[in-house]
Amino acid sequence: MIKGIAISVLLVACGGKAAEPAKPEPVAETKAGGDEHEHMSPELAKFHDVLAPRWHATKGPERMKSTCDAMPDFTSGATAIAMATPPKGAEATWTERAGKLAAALQDLDATCKAKDATKFETAFEAVHVSFHGLMEAGEHGEHGEHDEHEHAM
Repeated sequence: MIKGIAISVLLVACGGKAAEPAKPEPVAETKAGGDEHEHMSPELAKFHDVLAPRWHATKGPERMKSTCDAMPDFTSGATAIAMATPPKGAEATWTERAGKLAAALQDLDATCKAKDATKFETAFEAVHVSFHGLMEAGEHGEHGEHDEHEHAM
């Protein structure tokens, strides 16, 4: 009987509403089970929260639309990163890589405005790579300090 009730609840819960495309959950857990944000500045963590669900979404028109719609969030996040105090020992690297992220976002924004689906993935990849460069700068500094951990992005 309980099994029948559970099936009925599932059937009712699944019906009556148009299906929406699946949206990935924010990725904040590492494979080791720790919080990935613990290794990021607040500015990087906020940018990560905008980037990760879009980066991990299925490639296609919905991913492009979601990413392009989030350009104001990406831009404000990159501005916050650029204005943040760089990690000690990584000042020059941080500034250089924040500039690379800003340039990658400008390219992505131009791609979005042109609605150029053929260039979108390449432009989005450049943002992703630039973001990871900043994560590395924050983790390593110029003195090679680094806590070993994996991240899901």
